[in-house]
Amino acid sequence: MIASAIDPEYVDKELEKRGYLVIKDAGIEAASLAARAEYDCCLQRSKIHPPRERFDYGALRREPWRKLAIGSVNGLGVPYAQNLQSIYFDADDRNYPALGRLFKLLIAVRNRLMRLDESFGYNPEQQRFWNACRVHHYPRGGGFMMVHRDTHFPGVIKEQIGKPFYQVSVLLSRKNTDFFTGGGFVINQQNAKIDLETEGGFGSLVLFDGRTEHGVDDVDLDQVIDFSRSDGRLAAFVNLYSVM
Repeated sequence: MIASAIDPEYVDKELEKRGYLVIKDAGIEAASLAARAEYDCCLQRSKIHPPRERFDYGALRREPWRKLAIGSVNGLGVPYAQNLQSIYFDADDRNYPALGRLFKLLIAVRNRLMRLDESFGYNPEQQRFWNACRVHHYPRGGGFMMVHRDTHFPGVIKEQIGKPFYQVSVLLSRKNTDFFTGGGFVINQQNAKIDLETEGGFGSLVLFDGRTEHGVDDVDLDQVIDFSRSDGRLAAFVNLYSVM
C-alpha cells in the first residue's frame, strides 16, 4: 500500500459516521511481519527506562528508547491509568530498516490525512514537531490502558499548525496467539464497543481522531507479568510530538 491510495475525504466521512476506520492491506501486513521480527530483537537488546525519565528525538538518533508507562496518569499528567511499555525509534535507524519502512508508511498516511507535506515531522529543528515513532506493548499478565479520548495532541496541533489530529496505527500482534483475553477497542458513534483485534487483526491499519474513545482491556490476567517477553498486545504509532 502507498499513502496516495488513502482518500482523506473518504476517511473523514467514515470517521464522522462510525468514529473509526480499519483498513486491511496485504502490503501493510507483509511490512508488519518484518517489523514485528525486528521489534522482538530490539526488545532483548534495549535498556528499560522508568516512566519519568526524560528523552527527546535527539536520543533516538543514537539508539531506540524503551520506557515503561505505568501509573494513574499518563506522561502528560492526563488522568487515565495505564500499564505498558513503549519503544521509540528513529524512522531512519539503519539497525531496524523494516520498522523504519512501516513507520514511514504510517507517517505518509498521517501527513496525507492532515493535508501536510509528506516530509513533515522529519526536520524538528525547523518544523518544531517530530515523528514519535513507537511500538506500544501491553504485556500478558495485566497490560492495559483505560478508556479515554486523545485531548492533548489535538489541541497542540490545532493551535500550532492549524491542522486536524488523526491517530494512525498498525496492529502488530495476534489475539489467540500472542495473547488471549483483552486487547484494543474503540467506542463507535453508536456507543458500541468494537474489538479491534477481531475486526482488524495483525497488520491492519486503524484510524480515528480526537473524538473517539478508545483503550486496551486487561491482557491475560491469568499470567504473571513479564516485560522482557515479546508476546502480548502490540501496535505501532507515529504521532507528532512538539519540540519543547
